[in-house]
Amino acid sequence: MKIGFSTGCLYKTHDPLAPETFAVFRKMGCQALEISWNIGGFDELEKIAKIRPEDLAGFEYVSIHAPSFDNFNETEIVAMLQKIAEINDRLKFKAVVLHPYETMNWDIFRQFDLPFTIENMDWKKDFGKYVDSLEDIFSKFDAPMVLNLNHCYTNDPSMRLAQDMAETFGGRIEEIHVSGFETLHEPLFRTKQMEILQAIPDRRLPIIIESECENIKEAKKEFEYVKNFLLY
Repeated sequence: MKIGFSTGCLYKTHDPLAPETFAVFRKMGCQALEISWNIGGFDELEKIAKIRPEDLAGFEYVSIHAPSFDNFNETEIVAMLQKIAEINDRLKFKAVVLHPYETMNWDIFRQFDLPFTIENMDWKKDFGKYVDSLEDIFSKFDAPMVLNLNHCYTNDPSMRLAQDMAETFGGRIEEIHVSGFETLHEPLFRTKQMEILQAIPDRRLPIIIESECENIKEAKKEFEYVKNFLLY
């Protein structure tokens, strides 16, 4: 069982891309880590390029979350992916998480030998939220999936949608994202939304906690809350 955090969970008190932030999660006992690159573009990439393999020592699973590429033109996307490919040669990411959008040019992504994964979208998006649109994506771009259970909840609080996705995409799912939902990504220990955790289809998959925490103490509490659920 590999449980860990997105580095962006401590953005209120820590630089998400600093080695000190990785050390916090390592000390906490996280086996998995997702590098948060889902806000900006080239500026964040320059910081990511400074990460050393030794900074990530001790984590069994490390992924990176790309920004929403619909905010960039195709020339910019190619340049960013070229940089990520160079970084990946050193850091060996297990997954590069993508937010799909309807006009996505998948030919761009086929140019790169990167472990792309497709994440289901939340209520704010117009595409990639439900089984049918994800089936359409996978028919065009054969890739693993990140099942985001917070996103499922925002579209269907009954969590039937999460069950449908697990049944439809079962073997394609390679990573799980969890967090509570009131307005965005609240800690589960606070929201007590057990239905989100209960929707995890396979506890052997890497589980990334995306809950936004106020400080390290709160992050520790969230980690223990999720871990204890998974252990019992």
